[in-house]
Amino acid sequence: MPELLLEVGCEELPATFVRKAYTDLLTRVAVALGELYGGTFEGTALGTPRRLVVSFPDIPARQPDTTKEVRGPALKAAYDESGNPTSALQGFCRSNSVEATQLRKDEQYVWLTKAIVGLPTAELLADALPRAIKGLTFEKSMRWGGARLRFARPLRWILAAFDGTVVEFEIEGVKSGLESRGHRFYSPESFTARTLSELVPGLRERKVEPDVDRRVAAIIEQTGTVAGGTPELPDDLVDENAFLTEWPTAIGGEFRQEHLSLPAPVLTTAMAKHERMFPVRDAGGNLINRFVFIRNSGEDDSVRRGAEWVLNARLDDAQFFFKEDAKHDLDYFLEKTAGIVFQERLGTVRERGDRLEAL
Repeated sequence: MPELLLEVGCEELPATFVRKAYTDLLTRVAVALGELYGGTFEGTALGTPRRLVVSFPDIPARQPDTTKEVRGPALKAAYDESGNPTSALQGFCRSNSVEATQLRKDEQYVWLTKAIVGLPTAELLADALPRAIKGLTFEKSMRWGGARLRFARPLRWILAAFDGTVVEFEIEGVKSGLESRGHRFYSPESFTARTLSELVPGLRERKVEPDVDRRVAAIIEQTGTVAGGTPELPDDLVDENAFLTEWPTAIGGEFRQEHLSLPAPVLTTAMAKHERMFPVRDAGGNLINRFVFIRNSGEDDSVRRGAEWVLNARLDDAQFFFKEDAKHDLDYFLEKTAGIVFQERLGTVRERGDRLEAL
């Protein structure tokens, strides 16, 4: 049976939005198919910062024909004393394009068994797919240009194919078609895809890995190769980098040796939280002045120099504030809270702290 392929292309989504977005899109399309045909539908969902992809194999080409029981007028209102059809019954027949002889009766009402011809799937999808896309919700959304739709980022293209042909619809001026796009910088030109088996290799040829599991595996493998030590690879940081990139490439870099005098949590926070870099340790478990950065585009040397400059600047700031803070004890900082207003009617931060201490 035919395959349904849907790809929603947009500006780069925040890393935390991507997995939920393509999972929700898969669920919404599956629910729509279930409403049209009954039963459950299993599909595939993939996603990168610039695209949400779902595919469903073996979709019926059209809805099955069905019948529907339609209740007509009550018997007392349907026939007169001579048993002839009344105007109420005649109106019911006209509205349903049937003759009175085609109706049946029970003890109270007149009934019609109405045949409903199933519609072509492509026609049904032209209504169901835009509703599924518009129904996606995000922690934060936006409008752009003259658009009324609220979405996480502006839509740029929609690939919608069923049985190899386009499912035609439009959302905020973006018309559906059979065109996808490669990596924004490496291969930005469009290409045609009608099935998932065409789309996935086409994307990989154009420097886009649509499968997040493969991106994660590439990040872990490459990071181990370029680290120059043992990299810290927390799952959440690996996932974040996987959802920030379409074609992840790991590069190793160094920060100035003098910054190793900072406490380890300061170093790892600056690298991992602020810059999404992986800290590196030696065989003894001590941090060394190296890091691994995952780039999505650019040249290794240029990106390395930029990453090193940014990290050293952050660590320069950290070094300054750490030295300044070390000049004072905790009582000094506690006294400073006496001059910080917590809330106009609730006093200062120091007074709030005293209340909490008393409690």
